Amino acid sequence: MTRDNSLHVGPPSAPDRYRLRRSIGRGGEAVLYLADLELSGGAEPVVVKVLDTRRTMTEERFAGASADWSEQAELLRFLHRPGIVGVREHFEGAPPHPRGEAEDTPARALCLVMNHVKGLDLREWRAERTLGTATERREALRTLVQLAEVLDWLHSGRATPSGRVVVHGDLSPGNVMVDDDGQATLVDFGLSKVAPDRRTAEVWFTPGFAAPEVYEGLRSAAADRYAFGALAYFLLSGEDPPSSCEQLRNRLAQLPWIAELPAAQVGALQAVCDPDPQRRPDSLVTWVDRLRRGVLTTTSASPQPATAPAPARPSGPPLPPHPPTQPASAPAPAPAPAAAAVRAGQDGRRAGPSRRRALLGAAVAVPVVAAGTFWAVPFFGDDQDRANSRPPAATPTSTPLPTPTTSPSGASGTPSAEPDAEPDAGESAPAAEEPERLVMTVMEPVTGGRNFQGEGAVINTEKFTEAVTYRTTCHEGKATYHLGREWSSLAFTAGIEDTSDDTRMRLTVRGDDRVLTTSTLTLGASRKVKLDVSGVLRLHVEITPVYSTCDLVSDSVAALGDPTLTNP
Repeated sequence: MTRDNSLHVGPPSAPDRYRLRRSIGRGGEAVLYLADLELSGGAEPVVVKVLDTRRTMTEERFAGASADWSEQAELLRFLHRPGIVGVREHFEGAPPHPRGEAEDTPARALCLVMNHVKGLDLREWRAERTLGTATERREALRTLVQLAEVLDWLHSGRATPSGRVVVHGDLSPGNVMVDDDGQATLVDFGLSKVAPDRRTAEVWFTPGFAAPEVYEGLRSAAADRYAFGALAYFLLSGEDPPSSCEQLRNRLAQLPWIAELPAAQVGALQAVCDPDPQRRPDSLVTWVDRLRRGVLTTTSASPQPATAPAPARPSGPPLPPHPPTQPASAPAPAPAPAAAAVRAGQDGRRAGPSRRRALLGAAVAVPVVAAGTFWAVPFFGDDQDRANSRPPAATPTSTPLPTPTTSPSGASGTPSAEPDAEPDAGESAPAAEEPERLVMTVMEPVTGGRNFQGEGAVINTEKFTEAVTYRTTCHEGKATYHLGREWSSLAFTAGIEDTSDDTRMRLTVRGDDRVLTTSTLTLGASRKVKLDVSGVLRLHVEITPVYSTCDLVSDSVAALGDPTLTNP
């Protein structure tokens, strides 16, 4: 009989619950595994993050880390909505062991079990696209809208019953998965925390996606927004963003789809990577809507090649771009072992673009937190131990570092004066007073929507570059959109697309269980509609053909032209 050499972990009540299939990454003492939850009749894939500190941590420190780990996991369990990886359970148990041998191991490990997410990470997803077509650009914008909605939700305090802000802390392509249906999901909340604007004990981040203040350990909702701007640059250009915020501002403005916009709009988009956190936009959804106007209306731009170079693999946290204001409180961090520093999406698991396949909904960096206090997993030792383990300060990393002259807060006159010299500096305040707007073509239905598309349409000779359309022969269609009680009004022009057969359709729009409007759409006619969607969680759009006017060979398209959500 063949011996089962696989390792298992589990809570004390079921120590062999999860069979570890293979390691898929690590960060410091934490290891990420693809695992099976063994159930009767089969096994379900999950991802297990294991923090095994039996060789590096005293019992006292392990007890503190265990408490922090538990609070972090409990925080993550509050986050229930599309676009966020689900947490199944967390526990303290025996470290990885053969089946039936948990009691033979006196050591303890901390484990966090997450759902398995299928799809591609954002780097691979982008590598399969050139953004040379309007369809691909809409896909990219939908991905950004989904992430923007999730981050705005986390930053608003609506994610937790007490209204506490949750910060992701390490937004990067490796921490975003996109499945075959186009749903983007944040899969690493290893740096999320209960309270914003607090400093971490150690500095861990993905170069190019870190705001200037993150170099000194300060993470906040504003730092997440900076990282989102860097992610948008990556998605549109196919290139990793530069480490300097001023370089990122310039690169963002030089993108063909943005460069042709009015100066005030360019400035409003550049604000997402402003060196001053207070000047970054409060709403990422509104920021993406401004971006959409350029990406979907500019046709002369030449998109970047889809195959972007793989990012550098830093051997440890990069040095700060400028000296910290209090050197004593921010010593140079010790680099982790080479394997420990590999980030999700950069760990060498894949040499380049590949066919769609199952990837894993988790990432590698594993700081843990409780009540606003960070624990950076690779550095649980005291400051003196870390200082003794550091290599010489001149040891280079593989990631180019910004020089002091490019630092947003450097002493050089040019960089420090540049933000004030921008044409948009004086116009950023009025832009904040503009109504928030979101065109629904960049939203993915949460249910239904199989034949609903975001594309252009012509309704009664009026051309719309943005429209939600439903193409049918003689079947009804339904789509549900998540509004999250965040919008006050919805306006659109309803009708039948001019190239359709002469079919009539019945349009019904409901906000949760309340009918907002119902009307019959006919070819050659249009109707302007404005609806009050205040307090609406889910918006339901239903289109039903008038069966006496259609048959199975009919080809008709109902269209909602320029469907725009607005907040005053």
